[in-house]
Amino acid sequence: MNLFLLEATEDSFESVYQNTPWAIVLQSIYDLLPIGLFLVGAVVLLRCLYNKMVKGNYALLAAGSIMVFAAGFLKALHKFILGVSGYNYLILDKQFTPTQSVGFALILVAFIGMFTSYNKKYTKVQAIALPAILFTIFMETGNLPVFESSLPFIILMIVGAAGMLGMLIYIAIRRKDVMSAIFFGLAIIFMVMMGYLSTRNSWTMTWVAISVNICYQALFMAGALRLQKKGLAAEDSLSRVAKEENKAE
Repeated sequence: MNLFLLEATEDSFESVYQNTPWAIVLQSIYDLLPIGLFLVGAVVLLRCLYNKMVKGNYALLAAGSIMVFAAGFLKALHKFILGVSGYNYLILDKQFTPTQSVGFALILVAFIGMFTSYNKKYTKVQAIALPAILFTIFMETGNLPVFESSLPFIILMIVGAAGMLGMLIYIAIRRKDVMSAIFFGLAIIFMVMMGYLSTRNSWTMTWVAISVNICYQALFMAGALRLQKKGLAAEDSLSRVAKEENKAE
């Protein structure tokens, strides 16, 4: 079986997404909404945290954010191509879970690193990003039996996403921003709901899961925007910042 291209048969639309081509295209467009919301929230945080991380930590945050966004976008693209052309590009489908899980893990490592001694001076912690990304690509293209189970990546995704939101709650509480903490707390609840709905093998439940994901990402974006509004981007808004490295530039 060709990993990159498989011509869809007449009934493969139902076997892949259990519905007609036009419905798949419509769902792919709807799938772009939570992706866009995440992108806005991620960009806001990247701008706010630039002066609070050494380049190593910031590289992890940026790489993880890009991977999470790319995973969702390529998943939506997979649906769109399948619905429009009838071709099922397997790599676009297979990449989602490992790419997004590793992306969330990198973001969590970056947040944790921001509050450790590694954030006080230049380190080569950014070297973690490259092998993590290469490892993800290898698994997606290698088609190895040992990686057929997606459970390890699902666990990594849950830990990474929940950990990221937990760190944002910590930042909000530290800045006495109760509303942002509430936004991120509610986002965790919607994340768990989305995870459960995603396991249901139903076309209707897929639409519901996407709707829940929209709420999840909207709360994430709202929390990030509120942190920005409350001055998170200020250089002294958190106690540990990489002032020495930024001044050296």
